[in-house]
Amino acid sequence: MVDAKPPTVLPDELSYLTTAFIPSEAPETRSKAYLILSAFCQGVRKAHPPNGQEPDPATGALVNIFSPLIIPYLEETNENDLLVGISFLTALFQVDWQIASVIFQQGMVQELIMDSVELTPSADLSLHVARLLSQACGYKPSRAALSSQASQWLESKSRTTQTSLRATTAIALIKLKKGRVADSATNDLSGAPTAEMQNVDDGLAAIMKKLVIDGTEKSSLADAVEGLTYLSTDPAIKEELSKDSQFLRRLFSLVPKRRSTAANETTSTILYGVLVMVSNICAHRPQLTEEQRQIEKLRKMAKSSDPSSDASESLNDDARVRERIKRLLAAGVLDVFATVLPSTDTSGIRINAGNALRDIITDKDNRGKVLQHGGAKLLILLIQKAMSELEGRAELDAASLAPIHALAKLAITSSPIAVFGPNQGALYDAIRPFTVLLLHSSAKQLQRFEALMALTNLASASPEVSSRIANADGLLNQVELLLLDDHPMIQRASIELLCNLIAGSDEVFNRYSSADSTGKSKLHIILALSDAEDLQTRLAAAGALATLTSTPSACKALLEIQRERRRVLPIITLLIDPSAAPQDERTDSEGNPGLVHRGVVCACNFLLSIEAEVDQKIIREEAKESGLVQALENTAPSKKAGKKVTPAAKKSGAGASKGKVAKADWKEGFKKKQIGVSDMTLLSTISNESINENLSKRWKAGEIYTYIGQVLISVNPFRDLGIYTEDVLERYKGKNRLEVPPHVFAIAESAYYNMNAYHENQCVIISGESGAGKTEAAKRIMQYVAAVSGGQDSSIQEIKDMVLATNPLLESFGCAKTLRNNNSSRHGKYLEIMFNSQGEPVGAQITNYLLEKGRVVGQVENERNFHIFYQFTKAASSEQRVGKPCISEMFGLQGPEAYAYTSLSNCLDVQDIDDNKDFADTINAMQIIGLSAHEQSEIFRMLATILWLGNVQFVEDDSGNSTIADPGVPDFVAYLLEVDPTLVQKVLTIRVMETQRGGRRGSVYDVPLNPAQATSGRDALAKAIYNNLFEWIVSRINISMKPRAAHAQVIGILDIFGFEIFEDNSFEQLCINYVNEKLQQIFIELTLKTEQEEYVREQIKWTPIKYFNNKIVCDLIEERRPPGIFAALNDACATAHADPAAADNSFIQRSAGLASNPHFESRGAQFLVKHYAGDVMYNVSGMTDKNKDSLLKDLLDLIASSGNQFLQTLFPDRPDPNSKKRPPTAGDRIKVSAGALVENLMKAQPSYIRTIKPNQNRSSSEYDEKAILHQIKYLGLQENIRVRRAGFAYRNTFEKMIERFYLLSSRTSYAGEYIWTGDAKSGCEAILKDTGIAKEEWQMGTTKAFIKNPETLFALETMRDRYWHNMAGRIQRAFRNYMRYKHECARRIQRFWKNNKESLVYAQVRDYGHQVLAGRKERRRFSLLSYRRFMGDYLDVNGKSSFGEELASACGIGNDEVTFSGKIQLLVSKLGRSSKPSPRWILVTKKAVHIAITTPKDGLTTTTLERKIPLVTIKSISMTNLRDDWVALNVNASEEGDPVFHCYFKTELAANLITLTNSSISLLIGPAIDYAKKKDKRAQIKAVKDETVQKDDLYKSHSIHVQSGEPPNSLSRPAPKRKPGTVRPITQGKLLRPGGPSKAKPASKPKPAAQRLPGQASAPAAPSIVSKPTPSPSITNGVTRTVPAPSRASVPPPPPPPPPSQPTAEMYKAKYAFSGEEGEMSLKKDDTVEVVSKEGDNGWWLVKKDGVEGWAPINYLELVTPTAHAAPKPPPRAKPAPAAPMATKTLPTTRTPAQPITANASAKPVSVFPGMAPANGSATPWKTPAIKSDDSPASSRPSSATGHKPPVANKPRPPAPPVGAKPAPKIPGKPPIPSAPRPPVSGAPKVAGSAKPPAALGGQMDLAAALAKRAQKIAQDE
Repeated sequence: MVDAKPPTVLPDELSYLTTAFIPSEAPETRSKAYLILSAFCQGVRKAHPPNGQEPDPATGALVNIFSPLIIPYLEETNENDLLVGISFLTALFQVDWQIASVIFQQGMVQELIMDSVELTPSADLSLHVARLLSQACGYKPSRAALSSQASQWLESKSRTTQTSLRATTAIALIKLKKGRVADSATNDLSGAPTAEMQNVDDGLAAIMKKLVIDGTEKSSLADAVEGLTYLSTDPAIKEELSKDSQFLRRLFSLVPKRRSTAANETTSTILYGVLVMVSNICAHRPQLTEEQRQIEKLRKMAKSSDPSSDASESLNDDARVRERIKRLLAAGVLDVFATVLPSTDTSGIRINAGNALRDIITDKDNRGKVLQHGGAKLLILLIQKAMSELEGRAELDAASLAPIHALAKLAITSSPIAVFGPNQGALYDAIRPFTVLLLHSSAKQLQRFEALMALTNLASASPEVSSRIANADGLLNQVELLLLDDHPMIQRASIELLCNLIAGSDEVFNRYSSADSTGKSKLHIILALSDAEDLQTRLAAAGALATLTSTPSACKALLEIQRERRRVLPIITLLIDPSAAPQDERTDSEGNPGLVHRGVVCACNFLLSIEAEVDQKIIREEAKESGLVQALENTAPSKKAGKKVTPAAKKSGAGASKGKVAKADWKEGFKKKQIGVSDMTLLSTISNESINENLSKRWKAGEIYTYIGQVLISVNPFRDLGIYTEDVLERYKGKNRLEVPPHVFAIAESAYYNMNAYHENQCVIISGESGAGKTEAAKRIMQYVAAVSGGQDSSIQEIKDMVLATNPLLESFGCAKTLRNNNSSRHGKYLEIMFNSQGEPVGAQITNYLLEKGRVVGQVENERNFHIFYQFTKAASSEQRVGKPCISEMFGLQGPEAYAYTSLSNCLDVQDIDDNKDFADTINAMQIIGLSAHEQSEIFRMLATILWLGNVQFVEDDSGNSTIADPGVPDFVAYLLEVDPTLVQKVLTIRVMETQRGGRRGSVYDVPLNPAQATSGRDALAKAIYNNLFEWIVSRINISMKPRAAHAQVIGILDIFGFEIFEDNSFEQLCINYVNEKLQQIFIELTLKTEQEEYVREQIKWTPIKYFNNKIVCDLIEERRPPGIFAALNDACATAHADPAAADNSFIQRSAGLASNPHFESRGAQFLVKHYAGDVMYNVSGMTDKNKDSLLKDLLDLIASSGNQFLQTLFPDRPDPNSKKRPPTAGDRIKVSAGALVENLMKAQPSYIRTIKPNQNRSSSEYDEKAILHQIKYLGLQENIRVRRAGFAYRNTFEKMIERFYLLSSRTSYAGEYIWTGDAKSGCEAILKDTGIAKEEWQMGTTKAFIKNPETLFALETMRDRYWHNMAGRIQRAFRNYMRYKHECARRIQRFWKNNKESLVYAQVRDYGHQVLAGRKERRRFSLLSYRRFMGDYLDVNGKSSFGEELASACGIGNDEVTFSGKIQLLVSKLGRSSKPSPRWILVTKKAVHIAITTPKDGLTTTTLERKIPLVTIKSISMTNLRDDWVALNVNASEEGDPVFHCYFKTELAANLITLTNSSISLLIGPAIDYAKKKDKRAQIKAVKDETVQKDDLYKSHSIHVQSGEPPNSLSRPAPKRKPGTVRPITQGKLLRPGGPSKAKPASKPKPAAQRLPGQASAPAAPSIVSKPTPSPSITNGVTRTVPAPSRASVPPPPPPPPPSQPTAEMYKAKYAFSGEEGEMSLKKDDTVEVVSKEGDNGWWLVKKDGVEGWAPINYLELVTPTAHAAPKPPPRAKPAPAAPMATKTLPTTRTPAQPITANASAKPVSVFPGMAPANGSATPWKTPAIKSDDSPASSRPSSATGHKPPVANKPRPPAPPVGAKPAPKIPGKPPIPSAPRPPVSGAPKVAGSAKPPAALGGQMDLAAALAKRAQKIAQDE
């Protein structure tokens, strides 16, 4: 078997394992040894794959390794050596039992083991031998080889007094007995346990129980519990254990009340054993399928001789199981679940607990107790843990379905609130598990049924839940399949769920009520289920049918079903009154009130929806035939008998009789109750606590938005609530905020509406903590504005797409995962969307603020770098670059774990973030923005450069200087940068110092850098590249979104970083918190301070409210005199610029002067600022260096030497080292930029969104009361509510109020003209009084009118809209009256002509029919009516109706015209039975007769062609001479014979066929119809007169029984004579006024004279004088800043101007000064130019001035008036008195609104966070300064308040000359990609949280100015 000298031995490194398992070793050592041993065995098995032999090669090799090690220890007599061998063999059984089993079976091994316990009697040794034997008994090979000596030893030791040994041997015996029974069962069916074995089990169980009750040692308790776990599968043992209450209490007490996180192995074993035992005791007999029942019956037959089998079966009855469960509940088993489950991570424990809870809940009596003990929460916890493991797998493990099944049982019998609590989010979370259970492939019928019932109960909770259920993946399709299930219970549950979904979900309702074929088939199934046998199924289906029939489309589909199947009316009759149905349709069931109610609703909705008279007549007859009329009569109450149905049914019937049973009637139970108050100005108690309580209620109910007046409060839900869908968005279009619930869409709608209505710029300011949801709110505002802003132009849609594409692009490059937020914005942005006068977006622009570039080089633990690095390293591949070189090869790309900058924080993946998908979105956004493939490639090159820079690691040499650990990494960096590799290594490790003396250059020194300095320089370069790359991307976006046309207004969206408080706060946090202070200052200014000041100024009654003004904090940071923090930092940088430490100390000394400010405290190397959001402690270390923010000259020289033009673009110019002007610091730039931002925001009408973060754990269920209360306080929500409640929601000047609302009063308007002659104030007061607004709702100030509530303003706006609506209605009404008169005249003419024309044509057709019959056949009375028309195509096949098209398609008619179509009854012969009529369709074309049949198939109807008879084969037509309707077509001999059928329009059919065949067909009329039944078999059908036949005729046994008809020679009745012609006047629709020519018209009221509106320049009728436009009033949060215009005196017209000289060509004059760029013409005001070309419509003309041509904007030019003859001089007039100057005011359509300071889209925005300093010293270099000219002020420019040139796109300009590239250095080819592993942590840069990061050496230059300078220089050179 094995050689004496094994070929392999255990490696020396693993030799210590042999002694690692002895008891004296620590548990941690044994655990590690198990892992190592397992790994070693697995490695050997992989190296030796199986070859089909026994034992396999791997087992043989491992046996050869371990056997020589174990046996020598077993041969020893020393107890310690024996323990080593026995414990190691025991461990082998646990790791790889196959090896251990082979060794155990080797000769002498068992003898040596047994000798050891005899020769060395030791309790410890005996215990380990027992454990070894216990392991051996668990496996069949070793169990079979167990010696009798070992078995006897186990038997003897099971009776010992030593507790632990007794327990261990008992477990071994249990495994041995159970295993041998199982072994025998596999070979013999009779291998059941005998009575003797049962006695042994009982004895062992008694031993185990006693150990549990008496035992105190944990190891023995664990063994006892394990043994009982094995035994508890026996029904008798289950019964015994459950009856012993003392044992159960002791067993449950073993479960620790508080489980430690470091639970040992023994405790885990006990927990697992207890739960398995409980699960076994509670287990019900499994539900078997029919096949499984048969197999079980065979097994019982085989065991019929064993009486113990019957006893065992009786112990497993459901009654016995319920009794056992009740005993467990009494002993406190539910407390065990509540203790164990919340803290367990073991799948085995979870599975057994789920099985036990399911079995407990199976008994309905136990469900209340389970709910009381929190069982529902425990089940939800189990489900959540199971669902979390579903990711990446096709479906859930079947073993994990038990808790879902248990929760479904609870959800069926209890209300959703009782099971899931008041939080609706829990209801949403329960939908997915129930759906998984329903769709699971191994789910049983009972599980599916209860999942359906649980979902039905959930769907009844609210419409929102119903909608979410309907949208669950695959659920609705599965429910529709189960509707056709054979099992009635499944069918019932499916239709009940579907009924609730139809009532609660609009999507399902529309799906089933549509009139298309799909909706029709689904409706047909519901109709069929309404006729099912099961009452509950019928109730649910009838309820769904009643709901659906509220729509015309569903009724139309039912009408088609009735036409085809004739089953709709009979089914409705059976619902209402089965006794009224025809005899063959009646059922034995009694009427049910619910069915009656639903049936009446269906009948009313269906019958009242039929509009066509033909359909009404047919349905009326069919309703009588089906008994529906009688059923309704029986249901209706009579005066004597009273009501025959319940009052509820009567009420429904009454409501249904009006035909208006709306869908909402079935959803009254779904009306959503308001949680808390949606506007907190309505709170009864105003306090921070009441605000917190209201927000808490709403947040827990899924309502995250709340108002304070016009301010929106948003609490982050940390989950998807489904409230941003297209349907939700549509509900907010055109609605004011009071019509719809609070939502971010309402804020966006308000901003967009106000921009269009009042022509004023808008901005949305979003503020809050990091992670509160600011970025998401900004994205939703962009989503809404893009959806509602309209515009069909492709350029407008392109702008919308670009605006939306900026979100994924800037999120990738500007957002990162932090401890508080998985998608935290690490920069701020202000997005301005520019709109034209029609409200369509024509351009956009982004201003960037505060990029946190320090994150590039270091992050705290469990945070990440910017998203783009992980997207790039994970997802970039050749698939994204088809046809291009692979990115991985170009840039040496590896996974994020390979780079220091992405891996040292130990967070590579984030839950809910898919980096691969996000990278695809980023690429798509780049393409939408317009980034070329080359630009994208260069961006990726820069990212790769940064990543590889981080892997440049420095080590310290013997002299203390730094050297690069792996030279291959900087070589690859040089390849990416396209520079000399040696230069890279030099710059990173050496700094070049230059001395100066008296302004002259001195010596140059190479100063080596130590590792810390080198690391700092490397990080500075990486930060500078990324910072400038980000700015280039923003600049490139702005170029792409450059306005396509002139814009009128702007909507700005501010999404900026939230307030930050960390353990280590530095310069970055100071800048961020300063900007937040400025935003808070705006909020205070506009909502608290300015508002109260305005009330005092306007003399409004007002009670002042105190508030905290944070201006003192802003002054502390930004003031120059006295110096603030920024000023102190600047001074410290200037005085000690060379040494960062000295500069920090200088700042500490200077900051002592700030101590006088109460919001500042200096604390040594730290200082504290008391911000509005809390106190923040800042560390001074490194702050001055970050403020200085400069990049070393060596690094700039390295970049300058690069041959990469893109890199040169990122660093376009270098600062002048000889300049004595101090460049602006980072503090200067953030201060100026924050000021510019505030200025922009103050020029627009603000809307506020205040976001709140509910907890720090990103939990969707945790509401941190304390943290939110703090946010409520510092946001000032309480003061805001007080001001809002006491103040006025809207205010505006009298002139603006009149301009907007003068139409609402008859005293101020007439026919749309303004007629008020008084002053503006009295006119405004007249409007408010005439509109009926209460006096307490408004007040008059000195210059403005104040309106208290927004409802009043909305009412005024509604009245104004209604005015225009009424005016439009009056115009439409007059036009409709005219058209009605015109149409009535046309109808009278047409009617006269048609009556004469049609009567002649139809008379001819009918006469031909009489001629065909030739007086040989009796006639039906209805055939002779005067209005009988031979229509021919009765099925409307030619009219392309849906059914007609279906028939034409089935018959293959194509484009042939159908001359006759109708319904017939074809005589069909049955084998062995008489022939019977069967319905068919007949279609006649010019070629053939087609007979089609409609048959049901799979629940649908199918129409097919049954027979086609060419006309040429028809020889004759046979009829009887009586009045019957039977016809036979005698055709040529065929196997099918001659068709015989019943047709009401037989005469018309015969005439049609004879006409088509040119009378080649003969008509045979006689006493019988002779026809060919088959090819060679003829038959006759006789006609018999039978006066007993009630209607039509009756066919039976070749006889037609029919009444007597009209005489054969009868002709059609003559048309009734018309009444004597009288001329009727046309008076319909109030077309004629009373009176006539003889009556004089009443005198009309005189029309009032029109007046000019207050502030208007002149009367609208004569705009003779054009005045300069004045800025329109600007309303900021209701505060209007307008200077009233003084009155204007009458001015006489000026004399005619002298005639100018006649120009030789068409000349234009410049209206404004214009500063042109390259290719453009610079103009001064009044310059005259000649227009050379007007081609194109892009807003630019080619002009010539002084012989030079260039492009000039159109709207800057005006045509020079041609020469005219001199006008005669006016007569002399008296000189008028000089008029006072007046500031005129323009109409709203022509006014120029105040514009924000907009950015130049072609320039690059400069970051205002610590970045590179601009060379020109400007903090806002991207702002284009206004042209200063005395003649042309900037304010006079059209559509621009800041003097910019009008924005245009696609300007034709000459191509720019190529940029001269610098000579590239000689760079070797691409080096090999470094294969160095991830750098060690010790060499990584230190990050915040552990140690301070190295001082930044980075900086930034003004990109826009440098680009302009470089382009100008190149142009001059060429």
